[in-house]
Amino acid sequence: MSFEYWYTFPYAVAVASVASASGFSGAVLFQPFYYFVLQLPVQASIATGIATETIGMSGAAYRYQVMRFHRWDVWRALVPWVMLGVVAGFTVFVKAPPVWLKGLVGLTMLLVAAIQMYALRSPFGAPRPGALSRWAPLGLVAGAFSASTGTGVAEMMQPLVEHTGAVETRRANATAILLEACADIGISLLNLSVGAIRWDILVFTASGVLVGSQIGPRIAPRLPAALVKTVFAAGIAGIGAFYVWSVIPTLLP
Repeated sequence: MSFEYWYTFPYAVAVASVASASGFSGAVLFQPFYYFVLQLPVQASIATGIATETIGMSGAAYRYQVMRFHRWDVWRALVPWVMLGVVAGFTVFVKAPPVWLKGLVGLTMLLVAAIQMYALRSPFGAPRPGALSRWAPLGLVAGAFSASTGTGVAEMMQPLVEHTGAVETRRANATAILLEACADIGISLLNLSVGAIRWDILVFTASGVLVGSQIGPRIAPRLPAALVKTVFAAGIAGIGAFYVWSVIPTLLP
């Protein structure tokens, strides 16, 4: 086994710890790392990021289940829509030209950052009967974004669960992570069919997220949720803007 990418292990520990504590998906930080730092092709960076995240989100979901933080009624209402979106998004991932896929990654990051920042400005309200069911089809969009760009389910579902469903922040984080884990398992199984995953990198990042996914849920109660989400959203917005900016020259005559 080659140790060329050993340094991705500590990076994965750090990303998975923060992501699993805040309710974000780790792929949103793995994917740009693979693309800009390791300079993988965009499809390989997305697929390897999602494969890494599959391990991390599954581990975090297990830890939150041990802590009994999941809202299973909310999960049941949203997961069918998310999985339908995964199938649609995978079609885009396979068919879209790389430059379009790269632009879509950037725009998706800007969108989810805007959703997160808007959600932070919204007051935490009382449950509204039927509100979550009316907005459940948003899971279709979130699943499609996750499958095609590696970003979407956790970032879009967490604010929906917390604010529309009026679920306490840590339980909303846990439920969003469970939804993301389910989506990631489905996406990674589909990605196996196109051979886009870089296994020589995954062996180190998967080990790192296994560690980080157990740290995140433990440190979540000690972190200022609003601050973490603000910093994460700002970082995502910056990365998304950089993606879009890097695509513009290739589209100009």
